[in-house]
Amino acid sequence: MAANDIMKVLTEPTVDVAVAARVLGIGLNAAYRAREAGDIPSFKIGGQYRVPTAKLREMLGLPQHSPSPQPIAA
Repeated sequence: MAANDIMKVLTEPTVDVAVAARVLGIGLNAAYRAREAGDIPSFKIGGQYRVPTAKLREMLGLPQHSPSPQPIAA
């Protein structure tokens, strides 16, 4: 799992099923089966399934709010 995937989960409203699979530590096929079974919540937009990150963070026990941006030192 890439740190970039976790940042997406923490900062974006939705991610695709592939990102959800990586952060959950499961394969893509397993993620699509879990999505079909309703174990991974998702909705379809324009032919693409999106996973709400609020639900994904809840599943992973992560904070529900996006991290605060760090101030830039002058």
